[in-house]
Amino acid sequence: MQAKLQEIVNRLVEAHGENLISVILYGSAVAASGNRPPSDFQLLVVTHYLSAVDIRRASVAMKWWEMSGFPRATCFTKKEFLNSLDVFPIEFRQMQRSYRVLAGEDLLANVVISKLNLRLLTEYELRGKLLRLRALYLATSDDPEQVTRLVTDSVVSFVQYLRPVLELLGDVAPLGRLATVRRVGEQLNIETAPLERALRLRDEPVDLLDMEVQDLFASYLTCLEQVIEAVDRI
Repeated sequence: MQAKLQEIVNRLVEAHGENLISVILYGSAVAASGNRPPSDFQLLVVTHYLSAVDIRRASVAMKWWEMSGFPRATCFTKKEFLNSLDVFPIEFRQMQRSYRVLAGEDLLANVVISKLNLRLLTEYELRGKLLRLRALYLATSDDPEQVTRLVTDSVVSFVQYLRPVLELLGDVAPLGRLATVRRVGEQLNIETAPLERALRLRDEPVDLLDMEVQDLFASYLTCLEQVIEAVDRI
C-alpha cells in the first residue's frame, strides 16, 4: 500500500510540477488497523489551477490510480476548495475525521465547517433519499424480494448521513455503521432496531416471509421519518 501511495504522489508531482499544492489520503480506512482494500482509501488533489490541459497531463496518473483499485480522486483548485466548504460540509467533515497528508500542505487542518450549513445539507440529503425510497417502494411493493433489496441497498446511504447528525449534537460518530445507528438512537431517543436489522440483512441475507418483508419496510420507513423530524428540530 505504501509503495502505491508513493507512486501516485510521484506521478502527480511529475504531471503537475509546481502547480501541485496538496495530495491528501482520506477515508474510513486511514485510521483503521489491519489491511484494508484500496476501495476504502480516497484521494484529494489540490492544485493552483486546473485547466483542461492540466487535467490531461494528470490523466495517466489518475487512470493508474483507478486501475490499482482506488476510487476516483477528488480534484480542486485551492480557490475552489476554500469556496466549497459551505456547499460540501458533510464531505469535508468526513475528510477531517480521518486523513493523511501524502504531499504538500495540510489544507484540512484549519478548515471550519458551519454547523448551519452542515444541518441544512444533512436534512436535505436525508429528505431527498426518503422521497426516493417512497417512490421506489411504490414501484416494487408487490415484490418482497425487491422490497428487501430496496431496504438493504438504501440503508448504507442513510447511515452515511447519520454521522453528521451526531456531529451536530456534539458527539463523535463511530467508524462502524451499526455503532453509528445505535449512537443516533441513543442521542435522539429513537428506536433504531429497523435500521440495525437492515444492516444485518445486508451483511447476512436471510429469506423472509412476505409479511415479514412488509413489516420490515414499514418500521424502517417510520424510523427514518422520526430521524428526519429530529434533525429538523436541531
